[in-house]
Amino acid sequence: MKKTLAALAVLGAFAGSAMAADVTLYGLVDYGFSYEHADGDISGVDAQDTFQMKTGQNSGSRFGLKGTEDLGNSLKVGFVLENGFTADDGKMDNSDRLFGRESNLFITGAFGTLSFGRVGQLASANGTFGLLGVTSPFSSGWGDSIGPKFVTANGWARFDNTVTYATPTFAGLTMYAQYSFGTDSAKTDATHIEGQSSVDRYYGLGAKYVNNSLTLVGVVDSINYQSYASGAVTNMDDSLTVTLGGNYDFGVVKPYLLGQYFKNAKAFGQKNVNDKSAFDKGYTFSGAGVNGAKGWGLAAGVDVPAFGGTAKALLAYGDAEGEDNSDMEVSRWVFSVGYAYNLSKRTSVYTAASYMRDDVNKELANTTSDINPSSVEVAAGLIHKF
Repeated sequence: MKKTLAALAVLGAFAGSAMAADVTLYGLVDYGFSYEHADGDISGVDAQDTFQMKTGQNSGSRFGLKGTEDLGNSLKVGFVLENGFTADDGKMDNSDRLFGRESNLFITGAFGTLSFGRVGQLASANGTFGLLGVTSPFSSGWGDSIGPKFVTANGWARFDNTVTYATPTFAGLTMYAQYSFGTDSAKTDATHIEGQSSVDRYYGLGAKYVNNSLTLVGVVDSINYQSYASGAVTNMDDSLTVTLGGNYDFGVVKPYLLGQYFKNAKAFGQKNVNDKSAFDKGYTFSGAGVNGAKGWGLAAGVDVPAFGGTAKALLAYGDAEGEDNSDMEVSRWVFSVGYAYNLSKRTSVYTAASYMRDDVNKELANTTSDINPSSVEVAAGLIHKF
């Protein structure tokens, strides 16, 4: 919704400076409830059941400002400044960055689009340039276990200091290139100097093809872990992920598919059930003689119109093992279902349920025998956009 300069002045930013630009204030708030049953399969540790109010289970709560100025001759300059926050307690998200979801200045014209700032990596579903949202009925993922990112390598991230180029669309095809001089300026270690070999820099190439009901995407990307001189990852080679996917809208059904191959990844899966039977970060494959993981992930999903809304389902599987120690291995199954219903153009409700089970080798789990952590998650919530 377009806002007046008076409305922008309420935020205390851009007042008196937005006159020459077409500026929009936007955002959404996502509140909901979550039940989780997490079983780490650790002897002597009971499974944990939690029920709590959560924010951002379906979509991260946010507000943002975006605008463009027409310079003539098909040339425009624009910006996106998007804040993430946890609506249930009012705190800032994204490591306390003011505009942690996106902070992007771009110029667009007949040559395409050139962008500078903090944006989502190509191999994600985040913001202006994330390409993978079209590969799953759950986009980047709902809650702690629902979506394709739980069977792929670490990623689906936002990066600082990033330059992105998108070509003009020709015959439905758009190409992308992305480079980050330093992915996380919030790091405080002495070796983190933007643009030097001692910092983790990101490279990505992508493509998106749209032809009527068919949408296809592909991304090849890498982080230079080999020269990244920070403790545990010193001996790793540069990472490599190849991700392909898309969807086709038949009207009565919309199937999705995502596949990823990865090498030298620091972690697998965005979350796992840890040894205290609670959700934590994914399985780590860096440090203590483990120099990255290789493996693959596959997710197939579907949207089906139902009762005025959309029913969803996803089946996903992933497998990862140590690059230099194949005994360190994990495989994962995820099955998820969900439903979304629009109450109006700006307000919707959603619900979802998921079962996740891992087979973890004892060397990776650091236990005396192989384990099978599992979880059940049920979520429901309300989203209001403005």
